[in-house]
Amino acid sequence: MEKISLIIPAFNEEQYIGRTLDSVNKAKDHYGNPSLIKIIVVDNCSTDMTEKIAKSRGATVVKEEKRCIASVRNKGAQVAGGSILGFLDADSCVSSNIFNSVDDAMSSGKYIGGGTAIKLEKRSFGIYLTYWITIFPARWLLGVAGGLIFTGRQAFEDIGRFDESLYCAEDSKFILEMKKYGKMKGKKFKVISTDCVITSSRSFDQFGDWYYFKNLPKIIWRGGIRAFRDKDYCWRFWYDVRR
Repeated sequence: MEKISLIIPAFNEEQYIGRTLDSVNKAKDHYGNPSLIKIIVVDNCSTDMTEKIAKSRGATVVKEEKRCIASVRNKGAQVAGGSILGFLDADSCVSSNIFNSVDDAMSSGKYIGGGTAIKLEKRSFGIYLTYWITIFPARWLLGVAGGLIFTGRQAFEDIGRFDESLYCAEDSKFILEMKKYGKMKGKKFKVISTDCVITSSRSFDQFGDWYYFKNLPKIIWRGGIRAFRDKDYCWRFWYDVRR
């Protein structure tokens, strides 16, 4: 039985899933007992080589037909057997000591869960400003981070899993709810800064380095988080995109 289950949602990720899993497997080998880590790729109706590549890297592949990222994450958690659940995007690579850092944090008993530092594989002025109005405030003002999100299984269930009414930003909502739940339980949210996740720039490559700023007024106009419950709006930027 595994101790840590890492869940990776995937839709047509043949371009990235191989390198993501290569980095994950390197980190797994760096862990004291690699057999205690299980990698689960949740295939969300891919039509490319995602499943084949994932299996070739030793990942367990399960299927989720509902095209909603929260449902995909929850499906992975449903089939996972670990007492610690981790969630990673399919276009992100991890540093080699990351599983040890996650285990150390959770084994201490001080933390409800947490996230990791994030690095971007591409830099530009537009991307840099996006970082400073999203990732930076989350880290330094709210005390949270994304990257590789992790928590205990019981906490995951008590929090209520990922909100399946959201087509995106479900991870941000979950993180904030995790911190709130942890405070109620007398536990902190851990931001791992010694290890990181390196995320791809594919959204910026496709939509432009300033696409976030162009869409921010639309998100505000649609009511903030309510915009992320609008399937048609979210589809363009997070689902019906070139892979």
